[in-house]
Amino acid sequence: MGQKYIEDEFGVLYSEDGAVLLGYNRKVFRCAEYRIKDGVKILAANAFHNCQTLKSIFIPDSVIEDEGSIFEGCENLEEARVSANLKNPDIAMFSGCSSLRYVELQEGLESIGENMFYGCNALRHIVLPSTIQGLCGDTFCASGIEDIVLHEGLKEIGHDAFNGCYNLKSMTIPSTVDFIGPWLVQGHREFNGVICKSSKFRIENEALISNEDDSFLACWTKKTEYHLHASVKNLKSVLNDQIEILYLDYPLDEIGFEAFIGCPSLKRIAYNATVRINKSVSLSVH
Repeated sequence: MGQKYIEDEFGVLYSEDGAVLLGYNRKVFRCAEYRIKDGVKILAANAFHNCQTLKSIFIPDSVIEDEGSIFEGCENLEEARVSANLKNPDIAMFSGCSSLRYVELQEGLESIGENMFYGCNALRHIVLPSTIQGLCGDTFCASGIEDIVLHEGLKEIGHDAFNGCYNLKSMTIPSTVDFIGPWLVQGHREFNGVICKSSKFRIENEALISNEDDSFLACWTKKTEYHLHASVKNLKSVLNDQIEILYLDYPLDEIGFEAFIGCPSLKRIAYNATVRINKSVSLSVH
C-alpha cells in the first residue's frame, strides 16, 4: 500500500494516526453493516470500491474530505449516512450502487459531486439539504429517482443531472438558479414537465430555454412531430424519447455537440432553415 497502516477487526485499513480511511482488506472484510470510526477526517480514493458485502454504511461527522469513488460499484449497498461536515463530496461517491434505496444527507452539504448517484436505480426518493448550492454533472443520471425538491438557494445544475431518470414525473427550478447545463432531464411518456421560477430561463413550447443565449436545454413534449420554437438560436440538447421528426423551421446559430444524444425515437431532422452546425456535432439519431 506504500504507507504504514493499522487494520481493524473487520479488515478496514486506517492510517496510523486514525485520520485517514485507506481501504479494506478484500480477503477479510465481510461486513454487511459498517460504521467508519469517529475521528476519521479523510476517505481515501476508492476506499470501498466494488465491495460486494457492504449493505449499510455510516460516515461520522468527523469526515471532512473524500478523494472520490469511495463506494463506487458497491452493488449491494442499500443504506448510507453521510457526514454533516463533508461539504463538497468528490466524484462518484455512490456511482453504480444499484441497490441503494436510502441516503441520509445532512444540513450543511453545499454540493453534490459529479456522478454521485449515477446508476442508483433503486433510489426512488431523497431529501436534499436546504444548504445545497450546486448539483454537479450527472448527479442523478440513470437513477430511479421519482421526485425531487430543489430548494431556493440552489445556484447551479450541471450537465446530465437528471438524464435517463425515467421514473421522474416533474421538476421545479428555484428562482436562485442561474446556470443549467444541457441534458437536464429526460423527456419521456410519464414526465409532466418543468416549472421554472428562475428569470434566467423560460418555458416555451414544452421546452426549457436559456434567456442568456436562447439555448434549447430540455424538451418534454409527447408529440411525435415537434417544431422548434422561433425564439431558439442554439440547440444544445433535445433529450426526448417521444419525438420522431424534429422540424427546424427558423435560422439557428448553432447545433451543439451531441445535441441529439438520448433521442431513441428520432428518425428524421427536417432542415427548413439555415443552420450552422458545430463541426464535431453528432448527428446520429439511433
